[in-house]
Amino acid sequence: MTTTTLFDEDLQRRARRLLNGDHRVGDLDRLYLGIRARARGFDAVREIGDFVAHRDTRDKGLITQVGRDVFTSVDVWSMAMRGLKATLADLGRAADANLRLATEDQVKAGCGCGRARARKRVESALEKIGRGHSMSEAEARALDYLGNRFVWRPAFSADQLIDELGRLLIRVGLIEPLEQARLAQARTFVALHALSVMHGSSITMPSGHKARLFAGFSNRDRWLEVKIEIVFAELGKPLMTPICLFLTDLLPEDHCATSLVTSEPVLIDFWKDPVEVGPDGRLALLA
Repeated sequence: MTTTTLFDEDLQRRARRLLNGDHRVGDLDRLYLGIRARARGFDAVREIGDFVAHRDTRDKGLITQVGRDVFTSVDVWSMAMRGLKATLADLGRAADANLRLATEDQVKAGCGCGRARARKRVESALEKIGRGHSMSEAEARALDYLGNRFVWRPAFSADQLIDELGRLLIRVGLIEPLEQARLAQARTFVALHALSVMHGSSITMPSGHKARLFAGFSNRDRWLEVKIEIVFAELGKPLMTPICLFLTDLLPEDHCATSLVTSEPVLIDFWKDPVEVGPDGRLALLA
């Protein structure tokens, strides 16, 4: 016989309100906090739960790992443009990062083999270069693709987040399997909430400096997103490279208050103030 604790009863009632279209930020916060310790294998849900719990600076988790990998990828790839020469160690760390970032199809297209073999070819290539020996053609191809290329991908999307949230709520017994489809009507609310909790946070980079996260829609399609601010200082003045880490397919005109929307070319830091999901279900400035 299963005993429902008062804690789980609290979460079940909040999940019920979410399914019924009663979208409260406090309920979603409590759900994330209540299930994040049980979110093994549900990285996107765990990540948002950790942002709800610790918004100041993140030093672990999915966003942090992908953010660090993207930084490493663009750092090594752009060295020549910044007047720097990449070392074998630089090529190795770029290859490690790009192997985590690239899809299996990208690795196969770029290296002509799967991920595990590509890693071995890069390791062999670096070892041979270090000893002054010649690489094979296959090793040179893998090293060129993975060691000297900028690879990017978001850590996760709005679709992944809502899918994981539904499956995890089922697994921990807060909703029934047949109810997952009803959670889809909360997709926009869940995505906007994620944007609001990540906006203004930062992640700690390997060097120890903090890289800012900010929400906005500075992209070709004007989709709402969260980007990381990557800064290089070798060119006499800081050069910022913003990279998307969380992507939605939501437009600001449809889902933001008018104070957050502009038809002018969008600056990467257009939203300079905290934001929240307002009572009307739109992102708005935090009053």
